[in-house]
Amino acid sequence: MNARPRALLLLLLLAASAALLPFLHYLTDDTFIHFQFAKHLVQGKGFSFNDGEPTYGATSPLWVLLLALAGKVLPIQVAAPADAWSMPDLAWVAKTLGLVAHLLSVWVLVRLGRRLGWGEWTSLVLGVLLAAQTWVVRWALSGMETPLATACVALALYALAGVLIQGRAAWTTGLALGFAVLARPECWLFAAIVLLAVGAGAERPSRRALEALGGFALVVLPWLLAAWSWFHRLLPNTAAAKAGAYLHPGLMIGALHAAFQVELVADALPIALFILVLAFGSRSTALPAAGGRRIFWLACVAWPALLVISLALQGVQVVSRYLVPAAPCVLLLGMASLRWVVATSFPRRYGPALGILSAAFVIQNAAFTASVSAPSTRTHTHGLRASLIDIGIWARDKTPARAWFAVADIGAFGYYSERRVLDLYGLVTPVLAPITVREGYDAVVRRCLFEAAGRPDYLIDRHPVEGRLAVTLDEPSPFRFLFARRIENLGITRPGGFYYSVYAIDWKVVDQTRQRVASAGSDAR
Repeated sequence: MNARPRALLLLLLLAASAALLPFLHYLTDDTFIHFQFAKHLVQGKGFSFNDGEPTYGATSPLWVLLLALAGKVLPIQVAAPADAWSMPDLAWVAKTLGLVAHLLSVWVLVRLGRRLGWGEWTSLVLGVLLAAQTWVVRWALSGMETPLATACVALALYALAGVLIQGRAAWTTGLALGFAVLARPECWLFAAIVLLAVGAGAERPSRRALEALGGFALVVLPWLLAAWSWFHRLLPNTAAAKAGAYLHPGLMIGALHAAFQVELVADALPIALFILVLAFGSRSTALPAAGGRRIFWLACVAWPALLVISLALQGVQVVSRYLVPAAPCVLLLGMASLRWVVATSFPRRYGPALGILSAAFVIQNAAFTASVSAPSTRTHTHGLRASLIDIGIWARDKTPARAWFAVADIGAFGYYSERRVLDLYGLVTPVLAPITVREGYDAVVRRCLFEAAGRPDYLIDRHPVEGRLAVTLDEPSPFRFLFARRIENLGITRPGGFYYSVYAIDWKVVDQTRQRVASAGSDAR
């Protein structure tokens, strides 16, 4: 790479960094789940959310381990600040790691364009698209593992292109896949696709497949052994806690609709170009003749498509960050489609077409970021500090050290409160996951079905109505309302205001009510 491409790439990376500034203070409740696990690791309390209760409740063990490593070697405080409005030290570490991973993704995608044989400007524009993509930008500084997973996917694609196009060894492909699956559980599907691609398209398929499997095992096997030893399971609890019900028609349609909306907002142009290729291209003209290249592009198609299908089959409530690791493939397909459309229809207009695509894509995504995404994150972060974080500080300062709380959103409260948490959705209380899926959150709360995991002292209910559980028409309520805090939105797709209402639970009332119901049933018989 000569001086001009290096200078342009540096400018791109600087612009990519600047684009993240509106999200500098963005935090989500899930971010604090990682902080809680990392804090306990640093403090010698094991891989646990609740002190002394090991659980595979972290979606991204690699992210937790990186945060814990930083907490060990850097002179920072891993515990929560004393007030709700100071940024935790671990948050700045997570944001720095997210920035590094984000810039790595952009750089690798530019390098991948060159490895595919594309020109200097095409490759740079590919990096521009990733740096401007609204969901990639939104999650880069959130403190979540999303940029790490995206970087691992980009590295794996770069290595896969080396295997399938240049005949390189597949060790680095396997290593990148190993880190990807430890960054996001959905990347197990990506790993399967890439490993199949190596076996199907490499020049020496058996040897390359063994190399890829070797690199993959080198990263993944130590963690799987540790996970089995600590938790007696190989996959995170999120597999159950985030899913709805398998093959449920309504949930499947909802997941597909949400995924369609997420992609339409960010990637409408690349997807439209790809649809043009599907509609008007043929196997002989649209797909490369070389077997390795053909397999590479089929893998790029398979990853985002199968990711959406798998989320729909599980009935998952799709959040934009779940689809971000597929963004490199979507953008690669869009760029390849542009090249095909121009080559077949306007062979001498590629330069203007490339400029129009990049400008239109950047304008669309920047407009959504400025008008919707960034304002939403500011409102959400302010509400998170004023609600769950404030409640956590109250619990830390005003309740006994052994107090136990049943909570729907566990991250910020658990990190700040330093109190034991019963997770109503089952992420760190796995016994509740199938109950909540089967009965629904409202039934779990109203009927005290969370008693299957124990009898907590307090409940923090999330609902649009403040203090709703303290009001009953017939039987006395076991929930004594203490206070509530409001949050204006739970994300772009859930903009309505919600209350986190804090209750003390009187289990004597629960027992007395059940006795009366049982007696009434006996008398009726």
